[in-house]
Amino acid sequence: MLTFFFHTLYFRWHIGSRRCVERFHNEDGTITSSLAMSNNFLAVAAESGVVNLYNDRQTPSRSRGGGGHGVSLAATERTPVKSIMNLTTSADNVCFNHDGQILAMSTQRETNGLKLLHVPTATVFSNWPTSKTPLKYVWSMDFSPGSKYLAIGNDHGKCLLYRLKHYWD
Repeated sequence: MLTFFFHTLYFRWHIGSRRCVERFHNEDGTITSSLAMSNNFLAVAAESGVVNLYNDRQTPSRSRGGGGHGVSLAATERTPVKSIMNLTTSADNVCFNHDGQILAMSTQRETNGLKLLHVPTATVFSNWPTSKTPLKYVWSMDFSPGSKYLAIGNDHGKCLLYRLKHYWD
C-alpha cells in the first residue's frame, strides 16, 4: 500500500493492482505538511500545527461512489483517534519509532519545537524536551532501527543524538 496526499485529500493505492483503494479528507482542513505510518496508525501533520492520529486498522465508514474502471472512489469518512495541538506553528515533520509506540512531531518555525507522543495512551510526554534541551530549530529527526536512539538535526548543522532508555538491545 502507498499513501500520499494532495492538500487535504489522501489517496491509498494498492501497488499490486495499481488501483486507488481509499480516499479520505484530513479533518483539520488545512494544507498537509507531513505524513507518517506505523503498523497501526497514520499521522497527518498540517500547516496549522495540528497532528491528527488515525487508526489504520479500523475499517472506515465508506460512502462509495463506485470503484471500477473510470469511476472515482468517493472519499471515506475517517475520524482521528486523537488530534494533537501541542505545536503552535506548522507541523513540518512527523515520524514513528520502529514499533509505533512513539510519534515524534516537530516544527522548523520555533525554537525547541519538538514533541513526543506516547501512542498507546495518546499523551504527549511532558518531561522531555525541557526548556534546557538545546534543540534550536529542528530540521529533521528519525529513530534508530531499534529505537535505541533519536537523532535530531537542527539549523546549526548539528545532529543531536539522544538515548531512549526504554529501548535496549
